[in-house]
Amino acid sequence: MEGTEWRFLLDENIGRAVAQELAQRGYHAELVVDVLAPGVGDYTDVLPHAREHDLVVVTKDYSDFSSLSASEHEGLILVANHAHPPIDLAVGIDTLVDAYPSRDSFRGQQEFIDDWLSH
Repeated sequence: MEGTEWRFLLDENIGRAVAQELAQRGYHAELVVDVLAPGVGDYTDVLPHAREHDLVVVTKDYSDFSSLSASEHEGLILVANHAHPPIDLAVGIDTLVDAYPSRDSFRGQQEFIDDWLSH
């Protein structure tokens, strides 16, 4: 795993436990509520912060983010099923990372993590 080159920004609808699970796997994961503030704007705050710090955004707000063009983000992991436990989300992200040849190959891509979880 080359997790160290993958860095994640977890939207405020993604719990701290997911960040902890990702950190245990060697990833850098920060929470919007820690580095920005609760209630900040997706387009005015979250996306610019992610771009500035080369972070993949992980969010359950797929209706807000899924319509973005590739040039508007550094990579998006969308969560449709809100019932996934934190460990499952982390395992799914780990699986997704392993499937891409590099962090750069994910730039501007978006994936539904639900598709990466075993059912």
